[in-house]
Amino acid sequence: MFKRLSLRLTLLTVVLLVVLYSITSLALYGIIRGFVMRSIDFNLRQAAYRVANTAVLTGIPSFASTGSPEINFVLADNGVYTSIADPDLASALENRLNRAVDRPTFFNFTYQGEHYRVYDLPIAAGSGGPAYVATILDDTQTVRAMSDLRSVIVIVGLFGICGATLVGFILSDRMLQPIRRAFQRQLEFVADASHELRTPLAVIQSNLGIVMEHTDQTVEENLEWLNNAHGEARRLAKLVQDLLTLARSDSERMPVERRPVALNDLLERIHDLYETIAEMRGIELTVRAEEPLVVLGDRDRLHQLLVILIDNAMKFTDAGGKVEIAATRNRNQAILSVRDTGIGIAKEHLERVFDRFYTVDTARSRHGEAKGTGLGLSIAKWIVEAHGGRISIASEGIGKGTTVRVELPLSPKRAAGSDEGDVTAKSEA
Repeated sequence: MFKRLSLRLTLLTVVLLVVLYSITSLALYGIIRGFVMRSIDFNLRQAAYRVANTAVLTGIPSFASTGSPEINFVLADNGVYTSIADPDLASALENRLNRAVDRPTFFNFTYQGEHYRVYDLPIAAGSGGPAYVATILDDTQTVRAMSDLRSVIVIVGLFGICGATLVGFILSDRMLQPIRRAFQRQLEFVADASHELRTPLAVIQSNLGIVMEHTDQTVEENLEWLNNAHGEARRLAKLVQDLLTLARSDSERMPVERRPVALNDLLERIHDLYETIAEMRGIELTVRAEEPLVVLGDRDRLHQLLVILIDNAMKFTDAGGKVEIAATRNRNQAILSVRDTGIGIAKEHLERVFDRFYTVDTARSRHGEAKGTGLGLSIAKWIVEAHGGRISIASEGIGKGTTVRVELPLSPKRAAGSDEGDVTAKSEA
């Protein structure tokens, strides 16, 4: 499909180039040829009128009064008077002039491979009949130069078409690479989503099937199967919501609001929400903020970002471990870091943890009971990039903990060090 599309784009590019080159070349050739021919015709006309005026006044031909020695003249009055040294050329020209019907006129004349431009001008009739003056110029070199110009235009055009075809194919292939990657990514996304959706649906169907077979039992007796179905239904709902979030982010239909958000208040809110959960799991949860920090962003999305990071950190940290959330300032950026003393991540997996549906191993999770969908960090990455920031993850290896680092641009007032701006932004948040 993409190869055919690349060929079509290349063909379209070549056709447009040929059309533009043809129009430009024809216009340029026409302008140059028109200028040259007008210059030649002007000189021929001026010379003819000088000779004609002299002939009418004196009654004899005069060839020296034109002031244009490169132009030859023929004066005829029932006989031929010529300054052309070659009598055969003069005779051939006379025969051609005798066939002329309309005067005055310009015409081209070829003799023995040489090209001439002729201007035929009638004058007052002589004693034997009508008279005329013809001025002639050997423009063979000009004609050859114009012919060479046409050849150059054609040759350059042919080479240009070949080059444009090659370059167009290469450029179209490069242009389609992001589309090809996006299409492949979309196919993988659909395949992975189908796989992830199939698992909870199968579990729900199987458990509900068991309940339907036990029609003689009470709800309490089937509670185990109902709880299994309910748990998978909740997991399915979260998966669908995450998929919807990523799909909207890909289509850029999920706007991110830009309002001042006080990170200190947000971190305190997150700490209050997870403090009890951390105590139940035997994990020490701490929050450290060196100074008031204000960023421009969507408070709900930033809240979702911290929830994803803290949830992952607690999921992969055993009892007795620690999870620390820190907020610091680095010039005009706010640095959020979530560090845990949990299981850690092998270095070969660090580059792919932000890929959709990528999970390292269910054994990484606490007691292996919480199997993720692999979408949390993908959503976190989108949230950070939507706010103009960067996210990275680091781990020294298995058993050495993990640190996620998020860089977000500070509010302009805060970045400039305006305390008044900080207070205002904090109150608005």
